[in-house]
Amino acid sequence: MNNLTACLNAVASTVSRVDQENRLVNQYTARDFTPFRFLSGWGEVPSTHMLAFFLDPNEDHGQGTLFQELFIKRLQLQPAVGARLPKTRWKVEAERRHAEYGQLDMLLTAADHSFGICLENKPRNQTIDQPQQLASYRKLLQHRHNESYLLVYLSREERAPNSDSLHPDDRKALTSSGHYINITYRSFILDLLHDWHQAVHPESLRIFLRQFRQHIEQWLQFESTKPAQLMQEQEVAATLATSAANVRTAFEIHASIGALRQQLLSRLTQGLVAAVPGTVGAEHWKYKGFFGAETYRGFLIRRPSPTGIFDDLPWGRYAIVLEFLDGKLMYGVRFDRIDWHQGDTGASAPWPNEISAAMSPGPIPVPFNSNEWWPWKVYASQENGNDLYPAIADTDSDLWKKLKPEVIRLAEALDTWCAIPANN
Repeated sequence: MNNLTACLNAVASTVSRVDQENRLVNQYTARDFTPFRFLSGWGEVPSTHMLAFFLDPNEDHGQGTLFQELFIKRLQLQPAVGARLPKTRWKVEAERRHAEYGQLDMLLTAADHSFGICLENKPRNQTIDQPQQLASYRKLLQHRHNESYLLVYLSREERAPNSDSLHPDDRKALTSSGHYINITYRSFILDLLHDWHQAVHPESLRIFLRQFRQHIEQWLQFESTKPAQLMQEQEVAATLATSAANVRTAFEIHASIGALRQQLLSRLTQGLVAAVPGTVGAEHWKYKGFFGAETYRGFLIRRPSPTGIFDDLPWGRYAIVLEFLDGKLMYGVRFDRIDWHQGDTGASAPWPNEISAAMSPGPIPVPFNSNEWWPWKVYASQENGNDLYPAIADTDSDLWKKLKPEVIRLAEALDTWCAIPANN
């Protein structure tokens, strides 16, 4: 206990000192101020428009083709792409529908129409492609440019598009021929923003590009390059490194963070269960989430079986689920086709079409990217996990005020529409 107290006191003293130093610096430089904090609803579409703004030489950033040239230069560094890209001026279009081919996030067309680049923006790992989405974009590019095209799939980390969007065999062949590449925010966009920041002279652009990069770091949960945060992290690390006892205590605290997160999520679930009499809540026994959550299993809220037989749950294989992903809390109605519980006897149960048909026109609005596993889901929390968990700990927070009525509404909908056995 003495080691813990000494360690925390040392860290508290360091944080207090660094905070005071940062306040003095900010008083004269305002280096931590950013207009991005006032932009609510930031996501795929705003990030696409922001990138398109800089890539368009006709926009009022005043830099002509500079940003465009640096973007093409980075693309040319990608294997098999290099010499295929012409040195030219490019026309830039963002979020525009192209007849039956669909709405493209971004389309760059060479000035002489000899080449086309389609960029599909997928910053969130859980965002899925539409069926035949990239295949349709490829058809558009081939229709306009024959084989002089490039499909660019922009994602948070390296990932392949959904197989029904672009078949894996086609993706491999197009990658080899230089017609398809996957670039990432972490290793391409952040480096590109650094290039842009270094290349421009107007101070207003340099400040904005630095803030844009820092906003992406926070939005996508990357390591921060904000001076204040970097300074605090480095100073705290230096303080901890001054003694073996501090180092040991720090790692012991770190080992407890995962348990703390799960306890908070469990507390949130039980608090929501209390708002809907007769329901129970528990962590899913197997799955860590259907959208790539690496650490935490979802928490399920359901009505217990009146017969004591697990397969006779009143909501069938539906449940209200809370799931943590990429620094955000997702909640919704989920349907487990298999692995509902240990010893599951309903693995071959048919999809209950009468339930999905009933939910579609009902009072619950149709959400984004609904599918048979998640007929309804939305995000409930702040972007940053560091803000989410304190909000869960505070039962008077906006998060609790939002979730309680939503869970009550979902339970009422399930009670109305889903009173059929899970094994029907």
